[in-house]
Order: sequence, then C-alpha cells, then structure tokens
Amino acid sequence: MKKLLIVLLTLILFSNISFSQTVENTVFIDSVSKSIGNIKEELVKVNENIYIIQPYGMAGNTGVIISNDGVILVDDQWSMLVDRIKGLVLSLTDKEIKAIINTHYHFNHTNGNLAFGMDKIPIISQENALFRMSQKQVMPTFFNVVQEAYPENAQPSITFLEKFILHEQDETIELIHLKNAHTDGDLIVYFKNANVYYTGDIFVSYGLPHIDELAGGEIYGIIEAVDYLLQNSNKGTRFIPGHGPLSTVEDVKKYGDLLKTLLTSVEELTKAKMEITDIIEQVKTRGENEMDL
Repeated sequence: MKKLLIVLLTLILFSNISFSQTVENTVFIDSVSKSIGNIKEELVKVNENIYIIQPYGMAGNTGVIISNDGVILVDDQWSMLVDRIKGLVLSLTDKEIKAIINTHYHFNHTNGNLAFGMDKIPIISQENALFRMSQKQVMPTFFNVVQEAYPENAQPSITFLEKFILHEQDETIELIHLKNAHTDGDLIVYFKNANVYYTGDIFVSYGLPHIDELAGGEIYGIIEAVDYLLQNSNKGTRFIPGHGPLSTVEDVKKYGDLLKTLLTSVEELTKAKMEITDIIEQVKTRGENEMDL
C-alpha cells in the first residue's frame, strides 16, 4: 500500500510526465545551460553576514555566508553563472570564497561545482549526494533528464553521514542530514546564531515539490523533514528555500499542511477503490485549492 501511495503521489505531482517513456533525455542540461545566462538574479540581505542570490529561472537559490576569514556558499547554481556569482559576492566583500555546501545532488544546485572545482574550493555534502554526483543519474520524475557523473574535482571532497558542524567566528553552522525526503542525500543548513535555515529543496515556496523517487526521495520523508523544521524553529526563524523568496515559519507550516492534505486524500481515495485517473484529478484539484488559501 505504501508503495502504491508513493507512485500515485508521484503521478499527481508530475501528471504531465509519461512514466512509460524510456528514452533518456541526455541533452536537457546542455540545452538549458545555453540560455541560463539570461535569467535575472537578485541579491537579498538576510542579516549583516547572510545573503541570498535569488535567481528567477531554472536555478536554485545560493546562500552567501560572510565569515571572518572567507565566504561560504550554499549551492552554486550553474557553471555558466559562476562569474556572475563571484561578482555579486565581490559586491559584498573582498574575502575569497573558501567553501561550498551542496544541499543535494541536482544539477540546478550543483552544476556550478564544475567551475568552482577548477578553483580547488572544498565542496561539502552528505555522503549520498557525493555518490549520486560521482555516477550517472536519470530523473524519471523530471522528464528523464540525465545528469552525467561529475569530474573528480567537481565532486564533494568533504562528506558526512548525519551531522557536520562548522565553527566560524560569529556563527555556528550545522549541516543536518534529513533522510529520504527530496532525495536520499538532502542536508539542511542551520545558522544557529542567526536563527536561519537554508532548506535546499526539502522546502520550496513556489508550489508543489519535486520528489526524486529514484534517488531515494519519498512523500513520507519530506513530510517528516518539514515537521523537523517546524519542531526546531520558532516565530523568529527565517527560512531560505531551495527556490523562492525568504520565508517564515508560517510559510513552512502551510507547505507541510499541503503535503499532508495530498497524502491523506490519496490514502482515502485509494481505500475507496477509485480509479487512478479520478484519484489524480481529485487530489490535484484539492491541492490547487489548498495552495490558493
């Protein structure tokens, strides 16, 4: 039953995708990268030491943390945008970029590794994200996009299993693995003193999430991950999503409620032995109504 529910929810979230399709989409990333330079990006201040490079297009947010002896980036978008990222960082500080954190393996958050890796900047990730970046990945839930294995210098050089802590002069940065959520290699970044989370794609503020089932993601895990964020935050906590603007705890709660509504609806309609096409239609309608609240 659990497997059936996961499959149904995947169909609902990606009803425009044909799962019978077997042809690997090997040109998508290259074709997108040709036009990615046209996207607009905004530099958003969170506090004196934390900023967001927020893109308006197919790229994830990049977190910028200015430490006493350098800059740490969280996710790095696309290799073609690295010069722009460096320029935006330079507009804030003349300190060098000293480390990069990858919240998961997906290309629109890690393709910049290909350029930053050539600068020999250390890259940090959860162990499973390294595994995925070191091998060819196919994403059936994203039009069968193929992400080829990254060269060694673009792969994370520092990994961990459950938790990793960076002690900076003015900030304690906790990297925490939340299992089998968006993927099997997700990490969230908690800036303890600032009371700010960078969530990667565990939380996005543009609507329904992408759950990468083939890479270990599932609806149950992403709900548990959102519950973790809510249980370990307060009214003053701010959240940098994987995509979208700086958010509040209320935004995260609404997102979690939406996921639970989808799951409950699928469970109820499946028990009622409704046809799969009718389940998809009804649940998508409920989800859209919930998003409009």
